[in-house]
Amino acid sequence: MFCLTPIFAARRRIRPRLRLLSALLLPTALLCSAFSASAADVVMWNRNFDTAPVDAILALALRKTRDLYPATGVARTEPMEFDQAIQALRDNDGRMDIISAAASATLERDFLTVRFPVLGGLLGKRVCLIRRGDEARFRDVQTAFDFREKNLRICQGEHWPDTSVLRRNGLPVATSEEYRQLFSMLQNKECDCFLRGAQEILPEYEAHQQQMMIEPQLLFTYTQPGYFYVNKNNPQLAGRVELGLLRAMDDGSYQKLFTSLTQSWLDELQLSGRTVIPLNNPGLSPASRSLQSLSPLWYQP
Repeated sequence: MFCLTPIFAARRRIRPRLRLLSALLLPTALLCSAFSASAADVVMWNRNFDTAPVDAILALALRKTRDLYPATGVARTEPMEFDQAIQALRDNDGRMDIISAAASATLERDFLTVRFPVLGGLLGKRVCLIRRGDEARFRDVQTAFDFREKNLRICQGEHWPDTSVLRRNGLPVATSEEYRQLFSMLQNKECDCFLRGAQEILPEYEAHQQQMMIEPQLLFTYTQPGYFYVNKNNPQLAGRVELGLLRAMDDGSYQKLFTSLTQSWLDELQLSGRTVIPLNNPGLSPASRSLQSLSPLWYQP
């Protein structure tokens, strides 16, 4: 048997400014699990590769722990919608080992949660993908009230945590269970803004730029970290990812990778020059709220 106690020994060597983060992450890391001399690829949800480079963050965490665990790569699942991916993680049948998704009290209850805001919480910095030529409809919007008064509607996935956030802030939302259908809904005027995280909108724009454009003025903001979630029967993987992320923060390699992955997007989106529409995220768990005080973890435009 291989116990996760070495993770906590490694934690004690982490600089003091990260010890609070260490205390806020997994409550289960003292569990033991079987250790194998070899390891298959860690399988992650396919969409974590396609619209944001979360796979690169996971790969970094795995590299940072090769002194304790076997070397392993990151593989993608077959194409799945969000609800299918969550079910695959719950089933723990080998189709998927880990997913990165928005903070959700339900997911945090049902899975082991590595409470580290992947990509600096950019999921909560959201920009509209709109129909090409429609930008004038958004020009005078300064608040969420203005957005509603102009009869603008947001489209989102039916089961996405962000959908609840938007609705609870009084914003009109049209939904679909299928990710690809949301682009058709926008094109067919069933909605006016496909609201996307700053880390995911550019690949989607590039795939649909003949019909769509990035709205240039608005930035919807709310606290919405993206976390790694792992089945409760796999504490070894959750502990490994946690330790790898802490080590990467401590030696600066996480910040270096974050900059290399995101700088060109952030320059193009010019988030700091946009009109900010702040929203409340009433569904954040207490543990997620407590992370807000750890400013090194969060991107600030």
